[in-house]
Amino acid sequence: MKFTINRDLLLDALNNVSRGLSSKTPMPVLTGIKIEVSKEDITLITTNREISVKVVLNKVENIDILEDGVCVVPGKYFIDIIKKLEGDTVEFTLFDANTIKIISERTTFTLISLDYSNYPNINFSVNSEPIILGSKVLKNYIRQTAFAAGVNESRMILTGVCLETNQNKLQMIATDSYRLAKKVSLSENPYPKTKIIIPSKSIEELSKILEDESEDVKVYFANNRALFEYKNISFITRLIEGTFPDTSSIIPTEHIVEIKFNKPLLLSTVDRASLFTTQNNGSIIKMSTDANGVVQIASISTEIGKVVEEIVPLNIDKKGHFQIAFSAKYFLEAIKAFDGTEIVIKFTGELKPFLLTSPDDENFVQVILPVRYF
Repeated sequence: MKFTINRDLLLDALNNVSRGLSSKTPMPVLTGIKIEVSKEDITLITTNREISVKVVLNKVENIDILEDGVCVVPGKYFIDIIKKLEGDTVEFTLFDANTIKIISERTTFTLISLDYSNYPNINFSVNSEPIILGSKVLKNYIRQTAFAAGVNESRMILTGVCLETNQNKLQMIATDSYRLAKKVSLSENPYPKTKIIIPSKSIEELSKILEDESEDVKVYFANNRALFEYKNISFITRLIEGTFPDTSSIIPTEHIVEIKFNKPLLLSTVDRASLFTTQNNGSIIKMSTDANGVVQIASISTEIGKVVEEIVPLNIDKKGHFQIAFSAKYFLEAIKAFDGTEIVIKFTGELKPFLLTSPDDENFVQVILPVRYF
């Protein structure tokens, strides 16, 4: 095997394919990147059994393929080497069956390859009708939902993001039972009907590959796995088996207090209040209103001190005393997920879930469960 390639082109491919690398595995070969070279292209493959990624580099002006072959190169070391090389071009040669030489300008590295015969055979094809989404759209949907998924593997279903399509409607929902994020979109063309649960860690790794541009992403589902095809990248993740809980009853339909805030102002206020939250007080902040419609946000720590700040909302539909307490972390993450400059919060009671929406995006809602703290 022998080829030369533009360093930046190779590094970009390695950054994408590295999403599937294993760090802790009983199979050392999974810490490597499988490189398959033919007369027409160079294919890079990684897998950690949960995620598998393939990047295909077709023979172009920046690639010169001199000899085909297959090898598995130690992933971490190979990526670090390419990052630190200063030359514009990298020459890659496999000789003596298991020795790899990497040359760029005055620098030469030698690596011992892993046994590619032990590398699992990954099938990067799924026989189903695809859902087609814009890369920028999908990346935004992931950003607005995946953070709300659970991390406790004893409730594995809640560690995933539920993606459901029916006719012209697509929705993504994530919840850890204490908060919920739901994004809905409508399409002019009908979607294939499906309902799957994608591990949040997997879909967040996919998001790091997607760029903010109008490239299509084809999404296939079959045999308990999902395949995402984007540019020259194929990304496979396993799916979580089971039934995602019905969350429709969790989203409040009525409220007793509705407050509209300037998002940047609310974000900075809550961020300051959260400085005094600790593990001992559960990272809790309190919000209250008075008869004049002024909102007060406070945090108290017996170990550190107290912070109280008043904020004048853009609008409040009911003046009078109201108070509620909730997780500062959950609230900040919820606010940051919204686009636009305004946030509307609808409270249903001091100990009942409250709803966050935005006039800029009526198809995105979040729910947070308050805590008893008075």
